[in-house]
Amino acid sequence: MTTQRHEDAKPKLYGDGIRDDYPAIQQLLDSGAVAVRLPIPKKEYVISKTLVIHSDQQLILDRYARIRLADNSNCLMIRNAVPHKDKNICVEGGVWDMNHTQQLPNPFRFPPDELDNPIYYEKPHSNKNLYAQWNQNALKGRDFLNVYCGMAMQFNGIKGLTLKGLTIRNPVVYGVQAAHLTHFLIEDIYFEYTEGSPKLWNMDGVHLEGGCHYGVIRNLRGNCHDDTVALTADDSLHGEISDVRIDGIYAEGPSHSAVRLLSYKTPVRNISISNVFGRFYTYCIGITKYGGLPEDRGVMENICIDNVFAENCCGTQDVSGGRYPFLFIEGGLRINSLIVVNAFREESFSHLPFIFIGDNSVVDHMSLRNVRQKNRLGSEIAFLENRGIIGRLSVQEVQTDGVPLVVGSGTVGESDLH
Repeated sequence: MTTQRHEDAKPKLYGDGIRDDYPAIQQLLDSGAVAVRLPIPKKEYVISKTLVIHSDQQLILDRYARIRLADNSNCLMIRNAVPHKDKNICVEGGVWDMNHTQQLPNPFRFPPDELDNPIYYEKPHSNKNLYAQWNQNALKGRDFLNVYCGMAMQFNGIKGLTLKGLTIRNPVVYGVQAAHLTHFLIEDIYFEYTEGSPKLWNMDGVHLEGGCHYGVIRNLRGNCHDDTVALTADDSLHGEISDVRIDGIYAEGPSHSAVRLLSYKTPVRNISISNVFGRFYTYCIGITKYGGLPEDRGVMENICIDNVFAENCCGTQDVSGGRYPFLFIEGGLRINSLIVVNAFREESFSHLPFIFIGDNSVVDHMSLRNVRQKNRLGSEIAFLENRGIIGRLSVQEVQTDGVPLVVGSGTVGESDLH
């Protein structure tokens, strides 16, 4: 009788899309099993609370098995158990549906677009309390806020994180938010972002914050309504970011942007961005300061961009297109080396420059090789608009489609033209 009562009390895995599967899945994760493989559900799994995965553990779902956050759960879908101690964690497969219209809406508010071509960023302002907590947390350092921020997945302080072969569907804010990762792999992720909560903004794909080193992010598909990949050394958690390879971004329709790098005081170093394809309505790649004091200077070192085949496009009902240059370098940055190789822009929408360097930015060495712009508009598009300082400009096999190589009020030191 004791055994029977124990079995009856064991949480049951339903997979019927109605009853809560959280207790059964979490019990499997807490069992100490190295691999937790969920069977194909009858319909879909429903979870009412955040799943917590442990060190030396793998959670596996079939590629298109759906797992949905229950209505009014207002929480993450999954996180790791012990930040700064966990290691060797893997989440593989599944369609992770945050069910965003049935959660509290995006807690961050951005102002409406009132300018056609702002060459600066506006701060979110309507939820001042949350944003103040966010900024204060950044000053403290190592852990995310323990409040609802609309993220689908959140990982912190892991050596050896792997995310692969999964879909993230309509998060409220970011699909994946992570910090303090070392030796990580994020690959074969599909972003199914078709609606916003309430609008199509703030919806990053993979958003990495301070303390991330030695990682590969590759083969990302779908459309995001903020940066597909963001490496932000000075956001909600400060910390240097280094030695990251981003390889393969495939925007399957109009997408906000491919990659954003952010620093206003903490270095972002040794970043490789390659194989970017698609149409982007904000910028394709943004190298930004976005924050800090006017005297602060963002630090970027050894940034290499290779194989970009993309163009600007019109925006969404919530965010207009044509607001930022294709390769956007914001003012207030110091970049020791920026290499752009095999980049092709064929433009039929935006008149903004191919490359833009903002006020008070310094690029010690900028190398452009096999970079080409094809203009399908009726009037000129600037190739490189420089409002900052380029210490040395190396150019080889560059085609500007009939416009001057460099325009703008900035200065160029040495030039090596071939």
